[in-house]
Amino acid sequence: MRVIVFLNLPTALVAVLPILACSGCAGIGTSRWAMDDEVYAAKYDKPYSGNEGEKVARMIKQASDARYVDGRGGYYFGAAGADEPTALGAEIGRFEYAHPAVESRIGLKGLVGTGAEDWFAGLDLGLRAQSPSRLAPFAGIGTFIGGNTNSTLAVTDGRDNDDDGSIDERGERKADPEFMASVYPELGMHYWLTSDLRLTASAQYHFTTDGRDSDFWFIGFTLAFLDGPEVYEDP
Repeated sequence: MRVIVFLNLPTALVAVLPILACSGCAGIGTSRWAMDDEVYAAKYDKPYSGNEGEKVARMIKQASDARYVDGRGGYYFGAAGADEPTALGAEIGRFEYAHPAVESRIGLKGLVGTGAEDWFAGLDLGLRAQSPSRLAPFAGIGTFIGGNTNSTLAVTDGRDNDDDGSIDERGERKADPEFMASVYPELGMHYWLTSDLRLTASAQYHFTTDGRDSDFWFIGFTLAFLDGPEVYEDP
């Protein structure tokens, strides 16, 4: 069994965060970015009032507020990569906001490469703490548990491994699955492109069960789609 861990935020993520930050600042110039969302609009559909200072303060608050995600969830998909050892991965899953600043997620992840130079498919679980804002830095923890269905030659073990009625025939193979697990800290940044579409850049450091020589950074991007708010009708 193997485990994965990340220790330092790599240069790739450091380069991406300022770009996202600049994009987030652009949102301050407009205060109506999420007015198509019913929950958000209900908070900010009143006309501006007060002096210019109060109007500007409300505009800045409104342009960065993402607390409307409270109690909602959605789906995400993404891809990531690593070097030393080289690895590629893809993931699809579900996220939930128990609080505007607390996000949990569960997904199916596939890895190719890793320190074992093999492929694995399994379950990825994570928890993140973040700012309840349109541009939202976060820190989190997660774990991956996966395996594969490899096989090896078995021509001298005296068994009919493939149930074909012959023992130790030429080319006979037997199942030899492998398993890997990892735990990782995570740092990253969310940016809400629209009220229901979120872009995320993240860096994870995986501590693997294969030993420290197999630990690696995993740098990735995901797109997430937020479900619409629940609508309650008075019968």
